Amino acid sequence: MLKLRQYSTIDHDYVWRVHLLVISKAGVEPTHQHYHDIFHIDEQYLQNGGDFLVGTDNDGQVIAIGGLKKLGEGKAEIKRLRVHPDYQKRGYGQLMLSRLEERATELGFTHIYLDALRNQEHAHKLFEKNGYARNGSSIIDGFDVLLFEKNLPVAVG
Repeated sequence: MLKLRQYSTIDHDYVWRVHLLVISKAGVEPTHQHYHDIFHIDEQYLQNGGDFLVGTDNDGQVIAIGGLKKLGEGKAEIKRLRVHPDYQKRGYGQLMLSRLEERATELGFTHIYLDALRNQEHAHKLFEKNGYARNGSSIIDGFDVLLFEKNLPVAVG
């Protein structure tokens, strides 16, 4: 059972560990400067109008992570969506994605973006299954990525 909650600074080392395991499996150099935001989650996500979530197992270990970064008025990007390799294929990526979308709606975002490395085919399927449309490709910090976007429902309240 995955329990989702907001990131706390005490989670930092565990978030970094999950991140390293996942990107290493994808063939990415772990120290790449592209990932500087993980060292500044409070500033990059929480204090900037977004959110960053962690998912823990029954023992309280962080096994999933995901960020929601504000891009502008009504626009956000899902970043660092990761599930520890030992816990993949259990629906945890889907749970995290769904909760990040809920948070985006709660925070007033109506359009969401994300990208994934070209070789992350399971991620592509997850995003497309959840209504994300491919919006081309790009090279971001030297990474060959596919771009995705989705309109979210407007929060009623």
